[in-house]
Amino acid sequence: MADPATITATVIAGVDFVIKQGKGIINPLKRKHGYVKNITENYDRLDAEYNKLCTRENDIKIGLERCKTEEDETGESQLWRKNVGKMKDDVEALKSKYHKRPTGSIHYFNLMKLGKRIVKKTEEVVSLWNEREKIPSPTVKKPPVLHTSIPTNKIIKFPSVEETVRKLQEYLAEENIKTVGVGGPIGVGKSTIMNRLQQEIEKPNNFVFLINVGKKGDERYIQNELLKRLKEKPEELSDEEKKQRIYEKLKNYQNYFLLLDDVFANVELEKVGINYEHKGKMVIASRYKRVFMRMDKVIEVKRLSEEDAQNMFWDRVPKELKDNPDIKREAELIIKFCSGMPYLIKLIGNYLTEMSLAEDVNRAAVWRNTRHALTSPTGEPKGDLETVYKSLKLEIDRLKTNDRSCFLYLASFSSTHELLRDNIIECWRAEQFLEDYKKLGTARDEGCRLLVSFVNNFLLEKGTKEAQYKMFEFYQRLASRFAKNNKNYIQKSRIFVMSDSSSSTLPDECNSERISTLLLKGISCLPQFPSPVYEFLRLLELHKAKIATLPSSISTLTNLKAMYLKNCDQLRVLCDEVGKLHNLEILDIRHTGIYNLPPVVGNLTTLKCLRVSIRNQVNGSAGEMIPPKVIARLRSLEELGIDANPTDGRWNQIVESIVADVATLTELTTLWFYFPMLNSFETFISQSKSWNRNHEQEDKRFRSFNIIVGQQQEDSLTEFDDSRWSDEKRLRFSAGEAFPDEILKVLEEASSFELIAHKAANLSVFRADNTARLEICTIKNCPEMTSIIDGHNAAFQRLKKLYIDDLPKLEHIWKNPVVPPNSLTSLTILKIKGCHSLRVLFSGTMVLGLKLLQQIQIEDCQVIKEIIEDGSVADSGAFPNLKELELINLPLLSNICNVATSTWNSLEMLKIDACVELKNFPSTFQKAEKLKCIYWTQSQWNQLVWPNDNDVTKNRFQNLHQPI
Repeated sequence: MADPATITATVIAGVDFVIKQGKGIINPLKRKHGYVKNITENYDRLDAEYNKLCTRENDIKIGLERCKTEEDETGESQLWRKNVGKMKDDVEALKSKYHKRPTGSIHYFNLMKLGKRIVKKTEEVVSLWNEREKIPSPTVKKPPVLHTSIPTNKIIKFPSVEETVRKLQEYLAEENIKTVGVGGPIGVGKSTIMNRLQQEIEKPNNFVFLINVGKKGDERYIQNELLKRLKEKPEELSDEEKKQRIYEKLKNYQNYFLLLDDVFANVELEKVGINYEHKGKMVIASRYKRVFMRMDKVIEVKRLSEEDAQNMFWDRVPKELKDNPDIKREAELIIKFCSGMPYLIKLIGNYLTEMSLAEDVNRAAVWRNTRHALTSPTGEPKGDLETVYKSLKLEIDRLKTNDRSCFLYLASFSSTHELLRDNIIECWRAEQFLEDYKKLGTARDEGCRLLVSFVNNFLLEKGTKEAQYKMFEFYQRLASRFAKNNKNYIQKSRIFVMSDSSSSTLPDECNSERISTLLLKGISCLPQFPSPVYEFLRLLELHKAKIATLPSSISTLTNLKAMYLKNCDQLRVLCDEVGKLHNLEILDIRHTGIYNLPPVVGNLTTLKCLRVSIRNQVNGSAGEMIPPKVIARLRSLEELGIDANPTDGRWNQIVESIVADVATLTELTTLWFYFPMLNSFETFISQSKSWNRNHEQEDKRFRSFNIIVGQQQEDSLTEFDDSRWSDEKRLRFSAGEAFPDEILKVLEEASSFELIAHKAANLSVFRADNTARLEICTIKNCPEMTSIIDGHNAAFQRLKKLYIDDLPKLEHIWKNPVVPPNSLTSLTILKIKGCHSLRVLFSGTMVLGLKLLQQIQIEDCQVIKEIIEDGSVADSGAFPNLKELELINLPLLSNICNVATSTWNSLEMLKIDACVELKNFPSTFQKAEKLKCIYWTQSQWNQLVWPNDNDVTKNRFQNLHQPI
């Protein structure tokens, strides 16, 4: 018997034939036959239009959710969404009928009816879509809550807050500063600061306007609020009249302050009616750094100090609870959870107060339950905390899918753990979040962009050290919960085994379906890898693991992308099974007990990054240290770092062979390498395929390097700085009498240069283009150097930090009395030590160009007499940004500056020790109004000569004095 679908197709073909012949068929039947013939195409169109409608309805739903605190949904929009709900029911029922449709000739007319319904329903869906386009807006603003310019009577001061408010007042007092930004994450206390600022500047003849702008606020909203404060009726004015009225009103105010809180987008002041000709100032608070693009100054609000957080919390909670031992421990954990965020402290403090004051309540139970609800990984935020959760969730929802996965991945780490930038990006790479970027270098660029974006939106904060990041504790907990509930993000298991563990098997909770990142710290025995559990493992880190070798089962980790064995000092060998990790891209084997790089590493042909250090072996074979051709076989290698110990004689014996191998690599963009002899360095620069790649290629020369040339005397001088791996461009040149062309070529690319034990008299041999990228320069132990620059050409245009140490013949920094324009103009830090021929630090016109200098430290220079030479071209505004001045063991120093009117506008710290001839310093710094502390030995303090100003300076400086 024929298949029913075949019969249906035969019937359709037959009817088609009859229609074409025009025999016995009328026009209506032609149309009805089309319902059957085109049923599949018509259904696809219905499905497409239906999905379009659902997407539109979902977008509106999300928009309503975001602005529900400030706007109400219109009646038209509510009716439209109700009709969409009915339409969804109809379409889903019709789709079900379509998928269950009968076949065969006897069902032809049933198919005709179904096909007709599909066409009609498509028309209705399109019509409903078009109806939405006629609705101008789905929301209307709620009646605004007007902010008056009358601050609350209760003023509670916390040092962390007051410091920011004080800084804001300082900025507002400066004539050339008109706009100031106040940035920080949700809940960090920006509104608290804005209210405190209002309280401080609300004085007679000061007009203060505080406006909460909010998510939907724009220039028109600010206009309307401002006009109401100015006793105008905005509803009676046109847009142009509003702008003109504000302009005219504010023009007449001698002092006004416009404080805009919770701003979500850039504000164009001209559209509001505010002109820079006005004498007013503006402060904008926002969680987005993009809002501050055109601000004169920006202050980033830091979280409350631990002491301030505790004081703010207990200010809101009944004091008698503080001494309750059952509550005290819970309070400490709750305060820690709040992460120094004033908004959270207030919300939780108010909640606990309300609950604790209820009748017949077990207070300890309430506090325990609150702490558990806050810190539980599965708990859901309730009450006012839900608002904070939704605010963060909306920020996460705004991220692209891949960006969101990157952010949520970081939530798996402890909030107290600061993560290095390059480690973060390598984790993302291993987890395939950056798989669209084939080159490791371009993946790093994208990772850097993401981290900057997260910081700019205050989703992450920078750590205490350079290139480190961490997540706010409260955010980390919320993001972890969000990740578990997000269908678009597969939460990976992560396991930490602490250093005191000696178990040979991982804990039971590790037996999850999927483990992709495994971090084991300080384990004593590495377990076998059962394939079902570790089938998807992509990243393995063994930190300080107390193991002598890796298990042979390591070969089962076929999806492994990155392996870190750093600081496993008991690890002696890499087993041969490591060579079977054919997808491995990153291998870090630094600071292990490995004496030789095993040949098996050469089998890792997918490797893109290799970081290795070889343990010193006194009697070891040089040929075994790094066998020939191992590195040359790593054709995909983009990043190579070899941490060679300068005292290991084997390195000197094999370095030329290794250089020849490295020179063959074509993809190399990062190199950290020690060239003990100049000729091996020259060979590499002339023969390296990567260094000399075609200029038209994407990466000309290297993205990052740490190149050390010349014999080093101390251990560990070639050790990596993890924080600078991907962006360091450092050249160290030791010994020698000249500067070969190869050195100058690398110097042109370098941002950091160290010259050690060289016999040059100065650096005037450098052309401007040799130092065009240089930001840090260190010159040390150069016995013949008499000046840094001895010429008339501009140099060191971008130099920010200059360190000079042990140059016994140095007489000048810049010998020529006239310093060329743009030379040293970016300098922020200057440190000089052990220069016993230097009599004057700054001479001629040098001072005029050092407007960015922030720190000066001069130590152990036995003949220096003046800091700024008498007769030099200087004015009262010299060193306008200098914050710290340290003068240590300068026995002949008698004068700092002869310009009596010097104001030292930014000076905050003075440290003077063993400068016995320097007695007139109080007169030099008496106008330094921002001075906070003076470190000076007590015996010399008693010998100072004070200015004749009725002891005003003496009394002030006594309060700042801290004896050394």
